[in-house]
Amino acid sequence: MAGDAKTSLNQFIQKSLRKPIGKGDIVYTTQTFGTTYQSTVALICLEGSPQYAGETASTKKEAEQNAALIALQNHSADAAALPVTTPGQGKKRKAAEAGLGGMPTAIGVPASGQSGQNKMNLNAALGRILRRPLTKEDTVFQSVQTVGGFQCTLSMPGLPGEWASLAWAGEVGTNDKQAQDNACLQAMNAIQSDPSFAAQLAAPKVVKQNPNKGKGKGGCFGKGKGKGKGKFDGGKGGFDG
Repeated sequence: MAGDAKTSLNQFIQKSLRKPIGKGDIVYTTQTFGTTYQSTVALICLEGSPQYAGETASTKKEAEQNAALIALQNHSADAAALPVTTPGQGKKRKAAEAGLGGMPTAIGVPASGQSGQNKMNLNAALGRILRRPLTKEDTVFQSVQTVGGFQCTLSMPGLPGEWASLAWAGEVGTNDKQAQDNACLQAMNAIQSDPSFAAQLAAPKVVKQNPNKGKGKGGCFGKGKGKGKGKFDGGKGGFDG
């Protein structure tokens, strides 16, 4: 069960409430974007009924697992503090020691101190893909405050095809800026994994040259010299006559 985020989340909720989970305690809502799925999990049984959006996935089942993983990350400190009674021993120990059903670990989590770099990388990549200066509408951030900080979902309406309707949820950050940067990391990973976008990003930059560069000085000098000489000779000839 080490990779089953939904099972781990169920175990955490059950241990937190100290009772079996009811049908309406954990609710998953899934949206479809073409052939891609994104799920949101609502922990109705907890105070404030917090909701967490997961990364997009190719199947509904995987999308729900991604949402459960985000929820677990937000409540990892609470889970580690829960006392767990081991069957047959009657002894209590921390959930971190017991494994809590093999709490999954986050993949692709940015290291602390890198806030802002992922956003800059994404803007640079997006500019090369769109081949134009970016506008404010090209990246749409939606942040919500959670128990552990802020979580941001990013969409990029300027991308072609179904990419324009996709959204990427980042890891929870301590502030909104970091949350946005975390969402940019997820979006950048998705862009780099697409063969078409990857080819555009790998292609060398084309430097446009000015067609008049190097010609203005020569053309101006030659034209001015010829015109000036003609006038001077004509003037001299008229005087002598």
